[in-house]
Amino acid sequence: MNQRYLSIRFKENFKPHSRLGLVVGKRVAKHAVIRNRIKRIIRESFRFHQAKLHGFDIIVIAHQSCDTVSKIKLRQGIDQLWEKLVSY
Repeated sequence: MNQRYLSIRFKENFKPHSRLGLVVGKRVAKHAVIRNRIKRIIRESFRFHQAKLHGFDIIVIAHQSCDTVSKIKLRQGIDQLWEKLVSY
């Protein structure tokens, strides 16, 4: 599943909980502070939606436009992707 700033790849893991992997490379944001901010926002959103996302191994990949986006827009984008995954 894709969105303007993020992509999600997922696979069923047949476990009662979901696992999260994050890919935010140096090409996305040169400074570690920005990369860590992106990861922190994604993890926070994942914890909020984790009860609905049971049984998946999820990898979130950040795109290059992700470093300039505001926290609110990034959070809205990842929340939309979680909702799409829940409906899958």
